[in-house]
Amino acid sequence: MDNFENSNIITEVAFNKNTAKFIPRQEQMRLNSELKNKLIRFVSEMVIEENRPASMSQFDSMMNEMHGQRVKDLFKYRREGNHIVSLLCNSIPPELIYAVDGFIPVTVCMGGGEVEQYADESAKDMCSLSRSMLGFQNSGMCVFFNVSDYVIGSDLCSCIKKSATIIQKSTTDFETFCTESNQTDHNNLDVNHLSFRDWINKTTQNKGFNRAKLIEYSSLFSEMRAIYMEISNLRKELNPPINGRNSLWIQQLFLVEEPYKLLSALKTLKEELLQNKSKNIGFNPTNKKKRILLITPRIMPPFTEIFRLIENNNAIIVYEETCMGISNINYNIDKLIETVDDVNLPIEISVKYIMDNIDKTKCSCFKDFDLEKIIQIIKDFNVDAVINYSFNNCPNMIYKINKIAQLLNESGTPSMTLQTNYLEIYEKEDIILKKINDFLDF
Repeated sequence: MDNFENSNIITEVAFNKNTAKFIPRQEQMRLNSELKNKLIRFVSEMVIEENRPASMSQFDSMMNEMHGQRVKDLFKYRREGNHIVSLLCNSIPPELIYAVDGFIPVTVCMGGGEVEQYADESAKDMCSLSRSMLGFQNSGMCVFFNVSDYVIGSDLCSCIKKSATIIQKSTTDFETFCTESNQTDHNNLDVNHLSFRDWINKTTQNKGFNRAKLIEYSSLFSEMRAIYMEISNLRKELNPPINGRNSLWIQQLFLVEEPYKLLSALKTLKEELLQNKSKNIGFNPTNKKKRILLITPRIMPPFTEIFRLIENNNAIIVYEETCMGISNINYNIDKLIETVDDVNLPIEISVKYIMDNIDKTKCSCFKDFDLEKIIQIIKDFNVDAVINYSFNNCPNMIYKINKIAQLLNESGTPSMTLQTNYLEIYEKEDIILKKINDFLDF
């Protein structure tokens, strides 16, 4: 992760930004070192794990390039007159942004309690994730904010919606938009696709969505999600060929990596994992590790500590229920292509179909959850125990994890809850490690 050693790139890629508002370079260097050291600790433990697939090195390289070639390419793309769109929410399908000519989406940094101090005063009661995100933007510490010219939020989460409003009011560096949704009695959402269409048309001088690119990138992301789920399903094995930490590592790249490059790496990894499965090479060869289902909101590096603490406790995470823009976005690609190909149908029908097929039960923004699906996951992945984790000041997620824990305990499945802010999970590592150890002592 040598690229994370150099903090110079943080502001070097700030395109058309008021860098005078950024914190001083010396302070950026200090914060970069703190954030980097936590990430390096996670990586250094992961790369030496016995039986780690060799092809995971592709993902190590891509993660390293988040502060290297990838962001340089995005910077070049902006200088050529194109646009980078910062997504504040994983329930915004990135394929919809790729379907606009000259637009690339990235999900911005949210994982650093060290920068929360730079969030706006009006954000003091918001969750750690949102405060951290605003701190990254205000301090200039996020390379993806620094190359972007548009910001898209979502009203699914009150904190994300408020963040978009704060960004809109506090800086002229971005044009912002917030998607609007209605909750329904069903698992999926009812998104106001017309307001999204109108914003896209206004932004592109009525060029709107490109039908061919919508098919191309919807097919691409559908294939990536499908292959990732195939990889994830290999964790059903008694001796899984991949564990939670490495699975999380892959998920992060869905948010920022060039999708064709990521798809190629996923295919290579899948083939190696299938070979390892046939040879019984995996992360639980003696079948003595407790098999854990982790239910948690989205996790961004360097905040990977909950995965580290669990798997350093003679346990293996065999499934994580998160809203990372993978399992929570699920539409039928053949049906979508048929709709897009019908030129007699307005393109917004296809856009609505994608946006409405977001599973709100997997989203940390809602109290809703599907207990039957969770119980089925427990059976399919031979789960021994469930750990529910949330950030402070996220009332919906806190309600959800406590309710899930209660219902699972009543049904006989061991389940515990943990709740911290970003820094607390590091500062109280020994205490949390002991809590997990005591819980798994059965």
